[in-house]
Amino acid sequence: MPQGRTRVQKTQVALAGHVRPGDHVVSEGRYIEVLRVRRAQGRKPRTGENLHLVGVDEVIKVNSLDGVRILPRRN
Repeated sequence: MPQGRTRVQKTQVALAGHVRPGDHVVSEGRYIEVLRVRRAQGRKPRTGENLHLVGVDEVIKVNSLDGVRILPRRN
C-alpha cells in the first residue's frame, strides 16, 4: 500500500508589485511578513518602480517587475 505524501507548504512566484501587507515573502531562506509596501524615492528605473517591502525588523528592496516567492494567499 503506498504511503500518503506529507503535505509541504509550497511557495508561489509573483511579481513584487502584487505583494500586499500581510503576505509572507521568502528572503534568504526565511519567511518575512510584509507589514507595509512603499514606493522608493529617488532615481527611477527604466521599467517598473523600486519598492521597499517593510518587515518587522528589515526592509527588502526590489523592483516591482521582479519575481518574489510568497506563501500562497488564503482567501
